[in-house]
Amino acid sequence: MRQPERRGRRTVTDTAKDWVRSNAVRLGDAVALENAETGERLSWRQLDERVGALAGHLRDTCGVGIGDRVLLLAEGDSRTFEVQFACIRLGAILVPLNWRLALPELLELAAEVRPAVVITDGVWQETALKIAETVRAGHRLGWRCSSAAEFADYETALAAAAPAQPRTDLPMDLPTHILHTSGTTGRPKGAVTTVKTLCWQTLNIAECLPGPGAKQLNPMPLFHAGGLTTIATPLLITGGAVLTMRRFDPGAVLDLLGDPARGITHFTAPPVMWASLAAQPGFSAADFTVLSFAQVAGGIPSPELLARWAHRGVVLQQAYGGTELGPAVTGMPRDETLAHPASCGRAVPHTHIRLVAPDGTDAAPGEVGEVWLNGPSVTPGYWRTDGTIDPSRTGDGWFRTGDAARVDDDGFYYLVDRVKDMYKSGGENVASAEVERVIIDHPDVLDVAVIGIPDDTWGEVGRAFVVLRPGSTITLEELRDYCGARLARYKSPRSLVILDHLPRNTTGKVSKPALRSYPVG
Repeated sequence: MRQPERRGRRTVTDTAKDWVRSNAVRLGDAVALENAETGERLSWRQLDERVGALAGHLRDTCGVGIGDRVLLLAEGDSRTFEVQFACIRLGAILVPLNWRLALPELLELAAEVRPAVVITDGVWQETALKIAETVRAGHRLGWRCSSAAEFADYETALAAAAPAQPRTDLPMDLPTHILHTSGTTGRPKGAVTTVKTLCWQTLNIAECLPGPGAKQLNPMPLFHAGGLTTIATPLLITGGAVLTMRRFDPGAVLDLLGDPARGITHFTAPPVMWASLAAQPGFSAADFTVLSFAQVAGGIPSPELLARWAHRGVVLQQAYGGTELGPAVTGMPRDETLAHPASCGRAVPHTHIRLVAPDGTDAAPGEVGEVWLNGPSVTPGYWRTDGTIDPSRTGDGWFRTGDAARVDDDGFYYLVDRVKDMYKSGGENVASAEVERVIIDHPDVLDVAVIGIPDDTWGEVGRAFVVLRPGSTITLEELRDYCGARLARYKSPRSLVILDHLPRNTTGKVSKPALRSYPVG
């Protein structure tokens, strides 16, 4: 039998489709974005027009093209998503910076990405101007800015622009964002997001994305993955809507969540924010019947917190992820939450998880290992100052997270700690998170964090930073007795610091470096 003639192979590159244009065609006048402070509402058709106009301005006036960086420093606003999708339409890279960083930190991060354009709002225009001048960004754009001489007016620019149309030649692996890690364990690193990783993140959480009709309330910072790419962008990709807020305000958030007329179906926040909502005076009277997806991430919720929301008919679904990890790694099925209160759920569908012991072997079920990941939603790497990407993978392609976890026989994962947050006392490993979970259940404790500190006798010992409930007191001896009844004695803290509040970053995570700056003595 004659074999078919073999011809030279032709490489085929998958290309990205413009999500905003696609949704404008199929959804038209359905709402895409809302702004809680200004009351602005944009349909998909209107969003497509504004994204096209902004992309046109960036292309024609600012010279932005494939791979160019667009730096954004602004409060939470629906325009952030316009900037994001305009960058994606051009093949440019959005770099939203954390406005809580000090100016020298912002200047260092900006210098690493060398932006072609700096975009800001009226709140951050002075800082953004210093950044733009220092890195010599050729173009500046801003909304609600007081100085038109320093920043071209955003709305005026859109009105005058020739709209840019979607392209059909942009590859799926083209970078879309440089999102800096939260920096709770060190200096922020710029994790790269691509069209491909966004697509696979959307598939990984598809179970909670019902499409048109869904609406997320989003008061989370839009310079972190938790606010921008974990839920919000996938929800928009699938035709849902996002309601932005400038910042998290527990009273205002509760008013919105508890009003069925606002139609909010999705909300995600760290435990500290869920706890602050439950402490609001209007909590018991709020109507949460429309809220169908309530996710808690960025920390381990206490059983008390889960139960309090469950009593109001809201099931808080635990999850685990990170800026460079997908972001989603695990998620808790709604009907399993209360049965596994300490778990962060099962693996998402398209990400491989290994738990690796210190000797490089796979940890057995129930044993603690470092979380290693592989999959199409995991970042391709970290941005280098020369514009290349550091893949930060093992030789066989695994991404080491630095997180320690265990898994049970049913596939439920339990975060233990950051590997570097585990300390060794008297030759025994101690996970700070394990001790924290015990202390947080003490009736006088409102918040807690534990770190290891040097000790001449034991090598390291635990120091507990505790926030007490109003009117409460506790001594180190009382705390050690409480822990000793629930943990091995060597795990009980040998140092206690009482604080009014724990230092946290904008995503609600405790800043362990800030705690380590306390004097040891």
